[in-house]
Amino acid sequence: MKGEAGSAQKYFDKVPQEWDALYSSENWFMYIVNRFIRQGLFDRYALTFKYCGEVADKEVLDIGCGTGRFSVEFARRGAARVTGLDFAGSMVDFSRKAAQAMGFAERCDFVCADFLAQNFNRKFDIVIAMGFFDYIKDAQVILRKIHSLTNGVFIASFPRPRLFWDIQRKIRYNLIKKCNIYSYTKKDLERLYKAAGFSDFKIIQMGGGYFVAAKIHS
Repeated sequence: MKGEAGSAQKYFDKVPQEWDALYSSENWFMYIVNRFIRQGLFDRYALTFKYCGEVADKEVLDIGCGTGRFSVEFARRGAARVTGLDFAGSMVDFSRKAAQAMGFAERCDFVCADFLAQNFNRKFDIVIAMGFFDYIKDAQVILRKIHSLTNGVFIASFPRPRLFWDIQRKIRYNLIKKCNIYSYTKKDLERLYKAAGFSDFKIIQMGGGYFVAAKIHS
């Protein structure tokens, strides 16, 4: 993998434990800290399952699954099969171990691959991409492929432009961690979703970004 995607992959390969601490209550101190300073992460976690509705017996695709917290929760709620995809091998390894430890390994399949290069050969009832588009320069091609893979619900998050926040994030990620990040306005999202073929979608502003819930009507 080359260029920007390769830089992001290198960064995420180094931080599975740190990243998992954003959601995990196992490290109680970091969990409390994150609940205080990153409440938006927990709010969008709750909204994801609210807008997905009943997930029992559904096929789920989790794009940019990270350490598998969303994937395992889908399995816990009764999803028939959950496919978690991430281009960072260490994240995928962490996800597999987490699913095994929580007793849901038989319903979770974690794949280390680039989303655009992966051939799925089927459609999914639910597709999510949480914290994924922060690192995507060309969201249009991604959204078009997602539209082709979705039978029902597509949930995603996007960071929005904020002057001070953008400056410090670009310093931390673009310059120090060599992992480029991107932001989107509401107009950007409306244009991108419509161009990708989505006609029924809701954009919710929350914290430092947007939560977008879209539906495909068969």
